[in-house]
Amino acid sequence: MYGYAGKMLTVNLTEGTVKKEPLREDLIRDWIGGEGFGARLLWEKLKPGTDPLSPENVLIISPTAFSGSVFPPGSRTIANYKSPLTGFYGQNSMGGSFAPYLKFAGYDLLIIEGKAKKPVYIFIDGDEVEIRDATHLWGKLGGETDELLRDEIGDTNIQIIRIGPAGENLNRLASMTADYNRAFGKGGNGAVAGSKNLKAIAVRGRGSIPAYDPARLKEVATRVYRTCKEKGAAFKEYHIHSLSSAYDLTMGIPSRHFQQASWDKGNKLYHEPIKEELFTGEDAYCWGCPVKAGKVLSPKKGPYKGHKVDAKVEADWSWGYNMMIDDLDVLCEIFYQCAQNGVDINGSAEWAGWLAECQERGIITPEDVGGLEVKFGDGESCLRLLRAIFAREGFGDVLAEGPKIAAEKLGKGTEKYVMHSKGSPLEAEEFRADKALLLGAATQERGGSVNRTWTWIATYAGLVYPDIGINEKADPLEEKGIAKWLKPYKEVVPGILNTMGGCLILWWVTATTASDVVEGYKHLTGREISVEEGLKVGEKIINQARAFNAREGFDRKDDAMPERFLTEPISGGPQDGARVENFDAMVDEFYTECGFDLKTGWPTRTKLEELGLKDVADELYPKGR
Repeated sequence: MYGYAGKMLTVNLTEGTVKKEPLREDLIRDWIGGEGFGARLLWEKLKPGTDPLSPENVLIISPTAFSGSVFPPGSRTIANYKSPLTGFYGQNSMGGSFAPYLKFAGYDLLIIEGKAKKPVYIFIDGDEVEIRDATHLWGKLGGETDELLRDEIGDTNIQIIRIGPAGENLNRLASMTADYNRAFGKGGNGAVAGSKNLKAIAVRGRGSIPAYDPARLKEVATRVYRTCKEKGAAFKEYHIHSLSSAYDLTMGIPSRHFQQASWDKGNKLYHEPIKEELFTGEDAYCWGCPVKAGKVLSPKKGPYKGHKVDAKVEADWSWGYNMMIDDLDVLCEIFYQCAQNGVDINGSAEWAGWLAECQERGIITPEDVGGLEVKFGDGESCLRLLRAIFAREGFGDVLAEGPKIAAEKLGKGTEKYVMHSKGSPLEAEEFRADKALLLGAATQERGGSVNRTWTWIATYAGLVYPDIGINEKADPLEEKGIAKWLKPYKEVVPGILNTMGGCLILWWVTATTASDVVEGYKHLTGREISVEEGLKVGEKIINQARAFNAREGFDRKDDAMPERFLTEPISGGPQDGARVENFDAMVDEFYTECGFDLKTGWPTRTKLEELGLKDVADELYPKGR
């Protein structure tokens, strides 16, 4: 078998058992790897209505086919689970080096079931797989956990993913993380691990993955590597912090909790000030990254000096612009605390933005939320808020359930000011300035994410993707005709990048193409898959995920966006006054293009059977329907 380790590993924490099996041939044939494996197994293993924080939920960790190979970046780890934040499909992708090491240890899949009686960690060293006591690690921050585990195992080169106190306390925004802040992100995967009493997974990789045609694989990998290095030169110097100025001048960046699209201090968060004030000179890039984009940040003075974190530009927007925090040292400390305690950096800003807006409007007072006063521009008030949430102290206990649930419990009209989709906080994007971005976020199966449909690069930067049928720059403000190009654009991520392997940053900004990826996959595995076939796998994964949601009670009403984005025009910024004219018509067009039922948003029986998912269709549509 080329390109795959050939085994799947199931660890049942309730029983304390480890099971190793050959990797199922149907998974490779029909789902390729990564998210494909996870989406299918999640459907097979979970019963409808499973409590996401019960032992019956599963946590599925799967490398992509390229993980550990020479094809750049070869780093992606995919997680699948039922989300405790949304109640729907949970899926994340993380960089770093964990996935290559898991494959080098001999596994293409890690399935974690049940719940341990006490805190544990899983140690994988080839055929030796152990469930070890982690009582001494419980309560430790991310960096402390890494240090203790590496000392205990006696190997500084092992790769670790872990949870922090937020995951232990079942915070629904908790994320498993690695290193300075490689993270799965929002959805509550860290809470799922915490509910299983799983503190960490450590892996030592000693093997290698054979390629079908090593010489040809190296040839195409070298070509892609050089292209990425050339096109991504700015990212090597500034990471993707360099996107802020371009965004600010074209689309606008949300400020004051999405109430405006400009901020007079926004240039303080451009790449040059961040580099000057926070860059340590250390890199923190993923396995095989050709642009070596990851940069370690740390304040150079004051009480937070020495607190190191790797944060990306979305964090600058979520906490800096949207909360109007221009003190870079405090901003960096917010990133650090989120990373070490193990919560999604971007989504966690919604706690602060929602409270700050509701308090500023006079809808609630600090006394209504246990004395937690939060103000725009006051980073220290945000740090106090986060500490309460991480520890579940006072009203922080309510907030740890997620902003949407917290607002529903608080009431007083605060619900309309939570900026979420399907219960998951939205990224700090000015959605009204890019209608495809808005439509993609609304119809995203996991909720609150732009990872499948970050369209700025196609609508404002004007990149075209001929190999997936996008031959001209799209109009960011046009509402009609979006679906025809958005559908294949969305399918690339699950069908090609999250299965074969690939980094979204390299795909979006360094001219890596779907054709490059499928060519590399051919030389890695010996299996030829066209771009069109890869997109079809993406469509299959999307429909499988949407069917999972349907089985959990999803309806068209859940493909929604906050009222602010649908009824109010943009205030300020380069697209001042732009607004959404007919959201329902956009959704209708997208559903029609995708083969979803216009009334329910479910995949139709016809579409599911076309994709080879008759068993899924039969479960969603009993006999006679």
